[in-house]
Amino acid sequence: MALRTAGDCVGYLDDAGRYAFEGQALTDIEACSFDRRRFDAVAADNPDLAAALSGALSSALSQLGEAMLVVGKLRSTERVAHFFAEMASLHRQVNPERGPLLLHMNRSEIADYLGLTVETVSRSIGKLKKRSVIGLIESDEVIVLDDAMLREIGKVSGEPRSSAVG
Repeated sequence: MALRTAGDCVGYLDDAGRYAFEGQALTDIEACSFDRRRFDAVAADNPDLAAALSGALSSALSQLGEAMLVVGKLRSTERVAHFFAEMASLHRQVNPERGPLLLHMNRSEIADYLGLTVETVSRSIGKLKKRSVIGLIESDEVIVLDDAMLREIGKVSGEPRSSAVG
């Protein structure tokens, strides 16, 4: 379970042409595909490409591990905070200007992504709004009001939290 942005490599790991993962585009996309054997041959002849691919796969595995920790360790509001912090980070990669996050996901999809119910996601959003951590412009537009607090609430590590929310 991961969110991807422009330029990310997806679908690389396969077994005899069958992929263990599937994807769903939340926006219009442009994608290109490569024959795996030919791509591997190009990567073998281009150390920079091979290193970039290795880095991308390592990052993807790290993100997957973090997603598992989020679902396994964090309480509902912490999961929602982590989700918004992740979305804000992805948003800044594509659009460095600070502005509202256009989620491209409704609350039901967010709930599915986080392993929560729609009602729990709504309550958690309300808690984050009440604490002035986020604001809602529209149901699918969020403004991050306190980035540091959002990241603190959604922190996954075993370090103690200064202000955990349930």
